[in-house]
Amino acid sequence: MLSERAPFGNVAVMADNDRMYHRIGPIGDPDEAVPRISALAQIQPARDGTWAIVENGEVRATYPDRAIRLSLVWKAEVRDRDLKDDNLDLDRVMAIFTADLRRRNVDFDMPSDPLSSAAWLLVLQQAYADPIPARGE
Repeated sequence: MLSERAPFGNVAVMADNDRMYHRIGPIGDPDEAVPRISALAQIQPARDGTWAIVENGEVRATYPDRAIRLSLVWKAEVRDRDLKDDNLDLDRVMAIFTADLRRRNVDFDMPSDPLSSAAWLLVLQQAYADPIPARGE
């Protein structure tokens, strides 16, 4: 078993997690107080470049970029075919997102640097993130 350690510097680790043991490991200062939140809390980029943990409209904690680790789980079925023309570089990803946002009639400004634009991240979050339903819904 191998664990990747910080600093990460905008990198990704890809693995087939259906066939390996995995769990979420701790990050940050172990002596730092953990904010009181429930499963309804959301993480979102703040305008000052930090990340906010928000629940019921209340900011429960804020963290700098270096203290945040986001995990994205994406499942896809890949069939036998030549994939050389299907590479996902930043230009292609932006073309896919902007075409879909325009199809959905979402108003947005094209970011000059989409990887560091808090406004762009908010557009994506609002367009694609499913709200977490309240208990009992």
